[in-house]
Amino acid sequence: MAEEPTKRLRPAEVEMILRRAAELNARRWQRDDNGTPSVSPEVLVQVAAAAGIPEQDVRRAMWDLASEKTAEPHTLAWKLYGPARLRAVREVERPPQRTREHLESLLRLEQGLKLRRKTESSSLWDSGDMLGAVRRALDFSGHRALLKTQLVELRVEGLDEGRCDANLTADVSNQRGEYLSLGGIIGVTLAVMFVLAGAQSPLFLLGVIPALAAPALAFKLVYHKACADIRRSLEDLLDAAEEGPPQQDEEPPDRGDRPPGQIRGLRPIPRFAPQQRENE
Repeated sequence: MAEEPTKRLRPAEVEMILRRAAELNARRWQRDDNGTPSVSPEVLVQVAAAAGIPEQDVRRAMWDLASEKTAEPHTLAWKLYGPARLRAVREVERPPQRTREHLESLLRLEQGLKLRRKTESSSLWDSGDMLGAVRRALDFSGHRALLKTQLVELRVEGLDEGRCDANLTADVSNQRGEYLSLGGIIGVTLAVMFVLAGAQSPLFLLGVIPALAAPALAFKLVYHKACADIRRSLEDLLDAAEEGPPQQDEEPPDRGDRPPGQIRGLRPIPRFAPQQRENE
């Protein structure tokens, strides 16, 4: 095992290391048959304090996670395919008004979404009319993953010292419903074929349950892949918000004493005239 670094870590490095450690721990407990351990909020606050993370930040993160879980009812689709509301939150070191305008511009120009409703602190976006649905179906590049969502909500709340809290929430219940329906239709069709074949040979009846489960599992994987693309797009938008809008073009260089319309170093073009034939 490699030696651990002895230098002190910056907050960004602490975040990366803790995130990676949490992923490794989650994978280990998923492979283990025993019960997954639980951690109380107070213990989590103490552990975060040891890593230099303030208590109010930990409380805010736990509140965001709890609000995201309770925002959607636990229906049958949620139990089979997972949540349909994807959320990304970021604290941006920029004024709220400029951050909101920048994110709205990115949603409109880069993602191709249409504004449906706008308030003082939030705005709602979707793919638009029938033309938007066609563009969503024909988009194979993956650069406009938010076109596949039913709704995208942007909320920007101002904080102190010129900072703001940017919140992007994507509703993908339409995609979940489509994949769930397709998995059910294909599964039932395959199961009926095995049932009909089982009338001739009972051995085919053993394939009824796999025929029902295989399409549902396949479309579940496709749905999770679509959710991962949408989450990545939301994070990319917040990354762009942190970087800020592009700087305006610099002022043109000094023209000197040249009058308007004159270009320095340009020779006049000689007027075209046919050469006169010399007299013999």
